[in-house]
Amino acid sequence: MLALIDREKALALETRRKLFEEIRRFPGVHFRELRRRTGLAIGSLQYHLDVLCKTRLVRAEKRGKFIRYFPLIGEPSREERETLSLLREENVRKIVLYLADKKHATNKQLARFLNLSPSTVSFHITKLISAGLVSKQRKGKKSYFVLTNPALVKDVIITYRKSFLDKLVDSFVETWEEI
Repeated sequence: MLALIDREKALALETRRKLFEEIRRFPGVHFRELRRRTGLAIGSLQYHLDVLCKTRLVRAEKRGKFIRYFPLIGEPSREERETLSLLREENVRKIVLYLADKKHATNKQLARFLNLSPSTVSFHITKLISAGLVSKQRKGKKSYFVLTNPALVKDVIITYRKSFLDKLVDSFVETWEEI
């Protein structure tokens, strides 16, 4: 009962309630993005995030160099959180959407599609492989990358579509809805 009262008190403040709603709308959002979206000063934002974490309304998870925030009410699963964290990075999201559409691709194809250097694509692919979202397959001398769980990717993208604000995501979802 005490936790419910603490949660009610935590959300009684309009600033904190709006911050919590941003995290619910954009699960996996990182600190700087929350700062941009809310306009709160760094110290104020950190304070309110700490209160939301202490009252168990929000979970903070370190992902690479970012701390990402997820709501604990209606919380995404661990797999969904990991996938969302990766998909919050624009180039990673483009790679995943490309692989979802084409089924497989070489580093060279991805570099051409993204207009990035092959080494930069490799950097992003390594993150995806480490997270278990992409695997590397060989056919002869060529290496291809494929999604390890396309159904999970599809579900996360469709479920959290509005939180990405990305035309590429919208066209992907429209394609899946037609099928």
